Amino acid sequence: LTKGQCGAVRSFLQKQRGPSGSRRKISHAQVKGKGQLKLSIEVQGRILVLHIMEAKGLIGKEYQTCNSYVKMSIVPDADWKCRQKTKTVRDSKNPVFHEHFLFPVQEEDEQKRLLVTVWNRERNSRQSELIGCMSFGVKSLLTLDKEISGWYYLLGEDLGRTKHLKVAMRR
Repeated sequence: LTKGQCGAVRSFLQKQRGPSGSRRKISHAQVKGKGQLKLSIEVQGRILVLHIMEAKGLIGKEYQTCNSYVKMSIVPDADWKCRQKTKTVRDSKNPVFHEHFLFPVQEEDEQKRLLVTVWNRERNSRQSELIGCMSFGVKSLLTLDKEISGWYYLLGEDLGRTKHLKVAMRR
């Protein structure tokens, strides 16, 4: 890279990370109204064990209840080999799933992300709309010494493909 290109890259990264070099903050407006998902992720050797528990505050089109389901995959995934999904829970803003999924992690998956998406299946149709999503870095999940567990905000697709945001508990 030339000196000019290095400056452009540095400037871009600072804008992404914020003025102090810290990670970019997620504003409340970016998570408002999409709902929340309760899940846990446990590591057993090189297997991620994902427990999708329940969701709350899901709203479909025209503020109707949802026919919701959750899809999970390690992305990018060109051949769809590791995509899994829950059953569809009909007519609920607060669906309960309680389903477990196993994701064996290969060495090449360590640079990927575990993407969790929540969908609403349209009534009388095979069409589905994305309600929201979140993602976790596979490598960081493998190196964690504690289980990931709790409520997480559903983010828009642009943000959710690169981040997750835990719901803060009020004291």
